[in-house]
Amino acid sequence: MASPLVLPEPADVFLRITELLPQKTFQLAIFSTLGRAVKAFAVSVCFSLILGILIGADESLAALFRFPLSVIKATPVVSIILVAMFWFKSAAVPVFVSVLMTLPVLTETVAAGIRSTDKKLLAMSEVYCFSFWQKLRFIYVPSVLPYFFSGMLSALGLTWKVVVAGEILSLPKNSVGMALQTAKVHLETVDVFAWTVTVVALSYAFELFFNWYIRKIRSRFQPESADGTTETAGAANG
Repeated sequence: MASPLVLPEPADVFLRITELLPQKTFQLAIFSTLGRAVKAFAVSVCFSLILGILIGADESLAALFRFPLSVIKATPVVSIILVAMFWFKSAAVPVFVSVLMTLPVLTETVAAGIRSTDKKLLAMSEVYCFSFWQKLRFIYVPSVLPYFFSGMLSALGLTWKVVVAGEILSLPKNSVGMALQTAKVHLETVDVFAWTVTVVALSYAFELFFNWYIRKIRSRFQPESADGTTETAGAANG
């Protein structure tokens, strides 16, 4: 495209990023949005873990929550943001919407992990009189973790998108969403791309860090044996 208003040159975008990086307003907006994303993700993980365990362990509760979770997944994000703007202050809207949108994803993965627990291992734990904490440590946690981690990775990317989308509409002070909206109003396409590239880079960096942290946790609960298989899998096969 010959028009920078429609599609700016990549060199111009990265030059604009280097200009924005030292600015305090840019740093404050990034850290504010980052704080909202981390808060929303942490709240969603806590609620989803509790709800997922309850749903996975009780079929009647699963039937009770199936419809509400389906409604949340099917509702457009914009509709939830607009309704939330009547209920909360502008700074709380992105957090609330992000928690609501990621809740079904994490809840269903935790519930699937609970249901996939090997019944033979549970029977064995009864024979050997495992305590509740032993069952939790050696049977339920290794069973749920792969599902939970997969859901957390999906929810992490979704959190960034929803938080920024919520900020664009609710316009809280010192936010990436407000900066994007301001750039759009002033037809500053280069700024729109610069802020977007920054958010994508941050999201990717957090995903890499999260993957590294997940591997550490998984190695703690599922240490590998000499042949590369996990000890839990070896015990189950034995």
